[in-house]
Amino acid sequence: MLPLDYLHAICLAGIAAYIWRREPLRLLLTPLMLISFFVLYGAGNIIYFAGADTVPGVRSAVTFSLILMWVGLIAGIELAGACTPALALQSNRVIRNWKTAMLSDRANADQLLAALGMLVALFILAVFLSFGKPAQVINFLALDSLHEKREYRLELSGQGGYVYQTLIASIAPFLSFLLLIKGAASKQPYLLAVGILLGAAVFAGKLGTFQKVPWLVYVLQLIVVFQARRQLEIGIGRIVLFLFVVLTGTVVAALIALPDLDSVGIFEFLGYRFFEVNNEVIYQTFYVYPQHLPHTWGMNIGLIHTLFGSDELVSAHSQVARFFGAEQGAAFDAFFIADAWVDFAYGGVLVMAVLVGYVVKTVDIFVMSRGKTPLAVALLGSGMYGLFQLQVTSAFTAFLSGGLVFIPLLVLAAAGLTNDLSRGQVQWQR
Repeated sequence: MLPLDYLHAICLAGIAAYIWRREPLRLLLTPLMLISFFVLYGAGNIIYFAGADTVPGVRSAVTFSLILMWVGLIAGIELAGACTPALALQSNRVIRNWKTAMLSDRANADQLLAALGMLVALFILAVFLSFGKPAQVINFLALDSLHEKREYRLELSGQGGYVYQTLIASIAPFLSFLLLIKGAASKQPYLLAVGILLGAAVFAGKLGTFQKVPWLVYVLQLIVVFQARRQLEIGIGRIVLFLFVVLTGTVVAALIALPDLDSVGIFEFLGYRFFEVNNEVIYQTFYVYPQHLPHTWGMNIGLIHTLFGSDELVSAHSQVARFFGAEQGAAFDAFFIADAWVDFAYGGVLVMAVLVGYVVKTVDIFVMSRGKTPLAVALLGSGMYGLFQLQVTSAFTAFLSGGLVFIPLLVLAAAGLTNDLSRGQVQWQR
């Protein structure tokens, strides 16, 4: 144990107290973010370093960065509430009354929403079938070699283009949640039918990526959506349900991806996957930067590299994988503090943690200020994918392709457009 490890342990005790007093366990993004980070990068970090052979200097840098992360997250969360006091009060009022309030819905654009959902579902299914994804999935399941499955995934997972991948990642899931909740609330069969069709298309599209986790995350999102429409508090029953779904789904995904695992090996793999591999990748990133490769000072960020870079962008994830001799095309995706470290060292970690805390809390405030509506419930479910992305990759990826910021902004733009059209229609009728 290093001195910083004791400081980190004290920090984690403080985080536990903060969660208990300020962000109690609910189906909201902020408490779930803190709890998941606590498990994966609090307890998980301690478990990893307890058995890993590490370089003291690198280990200290990782531990100190995690401490900075916790400080930054809390600062960002508190800053978000301070910057929007009126919305924060309204949000807290909605949260307190959520369990007893009725789910309210306005049906002013239901037909347009159903038409949009149908178009998106047909587009996803058309792309899915045009690339022969059903046969690809069957072929993938039939492969016995881990190497063959990895090569198959690298070659075919990105088919369909950027629009298709973005749709199945965040936009279409949000639409499916909104349609399903609206259909259930209004008892409109056509909304439910379109929601089920779109949900099936999304699930198929996620299976067609051949990734172990996205389809499972979508199932968890659906559970969150239908649980959140009743109440936000998470009791023992819900914890058991979520753990059962996560463990069962992960076991199934692991057996498909790693067919050679036996009953003992599967639980060893799950322990490694949940508590060690994420922290191992962080350590590897800190080991490579800056001891072997210099800090990139923003050039690891796609937009900045596009504007100011002079050569092809090779992400830090790929650089780390290459350094440790991984196969061609492999990438060691890391927690968002690793990306921040690669670019701007300790300063980047702290600033990015403040930004993450601020953004996640702001999204919670925005969603809850909508009241207990199908839109708010759908936004909560959609945000869970962005939260998952935040756990395993860069913050900007979670904000944009993960939908954490992109979907709320899309909702604001759509609401503004709908209001303008409604006002125009009223004026025309006059």
